[in-house]
Amino acid sequence: IHSFIPSPPPPMSNKIKILEAALRLFNRDGFVNVRLQHIADEAVVSVGNIAYHFPGKDAILLAIYEELARKQKELLAEYRVVPLFDNIGRLIRRTFLLQQAYIFFYLDTLELVRANASIAEAHRQHISWQVAQLETMFSFNVARGAMVAEPIEGLYGQLALQFWMTSDFWFTQQLTRGIGKFEEQGYQQAVWALLIPYFTEMGRREYGQMLQSPYDFFF
Repeated sequence: IHSFIPSPPPPMSNKIKILEAALRLFNRDGFVNVRLQHIADEAVVSVGNIAYHFPGKDAILLAIYEELARKQKELLAEYRVVPLFDNIGRLIRRTFLLQQAYIFFYLDTLELVRANASIAEAHRQHISWQVAQLETMFSFNVARGAMVAEPIEGLYGQLALQFWMTSDFWFTQQLTRGIGKFEEQGYQQAVWALLIPYFTEMGRREYGQMLQSPYDFFF
């Protein structure tokens, strides 16, 4: 009888180690307070090895941002196909978790885009894409009778922009108001509060049913 011994996982590449170490430090200390030597120490590699993969700290930042944007696109792509309220709820929840994983970017967005032209342009395009997907999501729910028809032309475009602003800057407003705790329930409430006034009777029933789901949606 031959016992099966699984092969050990392949070692993590230095490039991935550098990115993961940088993300941990950026989240903990803020981008401006982290030097390449700090990243090298955290990743247990030399500064020279970092330079082999990334010409500087801004290049590391760009790689992390591109990873974040890719994950956001995957989330929206997954839930925009049939954006029922349950799926919108899951999108909100997973967006909260994703933003927590990259919290440094959301706390220092303006500073980071001002200092890095490549990220500034990429982020502007990404925001436009996100807002367009949200508008499509609202149109779907109008068509199926869960949201009212657009009361004023262009209003749902503004609502999509407000949805993006609320979700992207919720963490910042918490800290600005002296609230250091980031609770998922508060995040969900802030985002859903934008949509509830536009629910039809059918939409209100569906939202109420969603509150009974195991995902702990409360409002």
